[in-house]
Amino acid sequence: MISEGKQYAVCRLSVACLWKHAAEDAPLQSQVLFGEVLEVINIKNKHWVRVLCSWDDELGWMDPKHLYFLKEKDLPKIKGEKHYSLELIYGIISDKISIPITIGALLHGFDGINVRMPFGRFQFSGQAFSPGEGSLTSSMFIKLAHKFINAPEMRGGRSVLGMDSGALTQLIYKLLDIELPRHPPAQSSIGEDIGFLEQAEIGDLAFFCKRNGPISHAGVIVGPGSVLHVHGRVKIDRLDQQGIYDLEDGRYSYKLRTVRRMIQLSSPEEQLINSET
Repeated sequence: MISEGKQYAVCRLSVACLWKHAAEDAPLQSQVLFGEVLEVINIKNKHWVRVLCSWDDELGWMDPKHLYFLKEKDLPKIKGEKHYSLELIYGIISDKISIPITIGALLHGFDGINVRMPFGRFQFSGQAFSPGEGSLTSSMFIKLAHKFINAPEMRGGRSVLGMDSGALTQLIYKLLDIELPRHPPAQSSIGEDIGFLEQAEIGDLAFFCKRNGPISHAGVIVGPGSVLHVHGRVKIDRLDQQGIYDLEDGRYSYKLRTVRRMIQLSSPEEQLINSET
């Protein structure tokens, strides 16, 4: 939520790091994608700025050189309809520069060709998606989710170049304009609880633990007995009442704790019926 009287900034690079502390050896807390908006909490010096991520309330430290600090006149430019890049990696181009952006990058003021960022106008000829473009079917959801397959695992990562399980679920749902918390324990506290795995549908989120520990892992159900998750890389494994069965290792890797529904998808048949009425 963008509020008057606060200072905001926009990520101007493809992927920027959000650190837990203002120190060179700080652990990576998360990452910020091109076009995402952050609230500026305070500026420590020319090397560090503390920010609050507007989509999940993650608080951390960034390099101010990775950000464009918004002026009041810029606020209307970031309040319009949202468009997200669907290209894994693609160049956004102006007369002077080209910036590689990843899937999930936020394209402000996009009209199909031009992107009107607060810090300049660019052209984008790749595929983009706006969450308001009709109802979303389960087959469309699977196509979106499958775009992340083979992205490498990286703790704290939040892009197709490297991500953890919480980032995978968050980014898939970001493309639907649904804001999820950054980490699996918080994600598992929202949505509708699905009592039995047999009642799960495509798009539901499944949450897991190691043995009997706390929830530490998340995945997306992409078919009966199939879960998309991050384990070494983004991949699809078998899911049953016991948990995730790793098809490569031939053993269970995570224990199932709960399945939750965040969105109700329509089937292609339902979409056809709705369009005819």
